[in-house]
Amino acid sequence: MTAKLSIGIVSVSETAGGAEAHTLALGQGLAERGHTVVLHGRCPGWESTALPWTVPSLGPKWSRRTLLQGILRVPLEQRAVQALPPSSTYYMQFKREQIALTRTLAQRAPVVWTEHGRWTGALGGRALFAAYARAARHVSRIVCVSGEVAQDLHDVVDPERLVIIPNAIDTDRCTPCPPDQKRHFQQRLLPAHLQDRPVAVLASRLHPAKRHERAIKAAIAGGIALVVVGDGPDRTRLEDIAGGRGDIVFMGWRDDTVDFLRASDLYLYCGADTDGTSLAVLEAASCGLPVVGFDGDPGSDLVSRCGGLLLTDTDELTPDRVDELLSTPGGGRDYVTRMHGIDTWLDSYERIFLDVAA
Repeated sequence: MTAKLSIGIVSVSETAGGAEAHTLALGQGLAERGHTVVLHGRCPGWESTALPWTVPSLGPKWSRRTLLQGILRVPLEQRAVQALPPSSTYYMQFKREQIALTRTLAQRAPVVWTEHGRWTGALGGRALFAAYARAARHVSRIVCVSGEVAQDLHDVVDPERLVIIPNAIDTDRCTPCPPDQKRHFQQRLLPAHLQDRPVAVLASRLHPAKRHERAIKAAIAGGIALVVVGDGPDRTRLEDIAGGRGDIVFMGWRDDTVDFLRASDLYLYCGADTDGTSLAVLEAASCGLPVVGFDGDPGSDLVSRCGGLLLTDTDELTPDRVDELLSTPGGGRDYVTRMHGIDTWLDSYERIFLDVAA
């Protein structure tokens, strides 16, 4: 019989994205297996899981804007996590929690990290990377979502502590949609003037590093509508680029992203330099959508493995290429089901938590 654990997720984020979706899936999946999972912090969508959470005195996620103030808050935040309830293990995924809080929490229980993306050193440069390496001495395991992510850390982290677990999705939830059901989702989610024309969808945290203006320009070049699901610091700029066009619609953050995939005809993906394995691409491919990405982006290899199209320029998505994509069902579902199923993913995480807790 598998031992039951108490897992404390220490994570603060205000904007939904891939890392937050990863947190929700991990928390729910482990709780369904009988483990106790508590969030200490904030994560968009957590309140809908019915899982418990606490709100320790932790400031915002580190960014260029918040980094200096965040460093000054470190002693206060270290005292705050000393008061957290005991856990079998603590879990973290963002740089502030990893760098500032790992040593403190590791004195109470093993700590596990996940690295979602490539390390570029852009936030704080070498000094932050050196602090990351020092904090990593106190971590029991670092889960990397790809071999490339793990390779970035090989020189500063004990390789024995690195584990590669590719991102995963619930393929039973992300399924191709029959025409009558698709029509239902279109009528429920899309503006009336978009319901009878090809629609592309983009679901992401809107950040300048992802250069989402490429998706807007590609949609315009292809003569298709674009529905943008997500929010973030780049939304205002992207809305300005869209220029009030009626066929470029910003929906903001939603907790029903998969339903938007079911209402759409293809997926447009833009990757940032730090991106790992895109959950959105996996979900879109599993739903049977053709995926269009940009050659050279991190994650473009995943688009190819899902049978998608890679562009070198936005003008390459012509109306004829759109017609060709829509006439051929997306071929990525078999690959995603085989390589990125959620049960195998949860098995891997569960083994890590059990191993370090033992």
